[in-house]
Amino acid sequence: MAVQMPMNGEEPLFRLIKEVAAEPRWGLQGVPLQPNETLTPAAYYDILSGCASAFDMWEVKYYHPLAGHKALVEWVKGTRLRPYLAFLGEERGAEFEAEITRRAEALYPVGKDGRVVLGFRRFFFTAGKQA
Repeated sequence: MAVQMPMNGEEPLFRLIKEVAAEPRWGLQGVPLQPNETLTPAAYYDILSGCASAFDMWEVKYYHPLAGHKALVEWVKGTRLRPYLAFLGEERGAEFEAEITRRAEALYPVGKDGRVVLGFRRFFFTAGKQA
């Protein structure tokens, strides 16, 4: 088996989204939203090591220069933001997105070329069983 998955919970943008979503003004407390989290690498190892005789794991962090803070938020709109935006609806969702974009300006400096850089961590592992 070979697997790759995003593992971005510690990226400032992802922490910011979680922080904003926790604010009472959005009414998201107690709402059963589809989680968008991963386990730790050690947890995947523990799960699979009992049934795999070979297990390798590694990670890579990619850096994506994006056209600005709106593009930064757009990058995660179809994944990390999707459950929040779906629950909030069009108008409140747009306000939520705008708040994240505004706060992201303090976390992601604009480069000389006008772009911001998003770090995107990916975790990889392979597991196999020898006969």
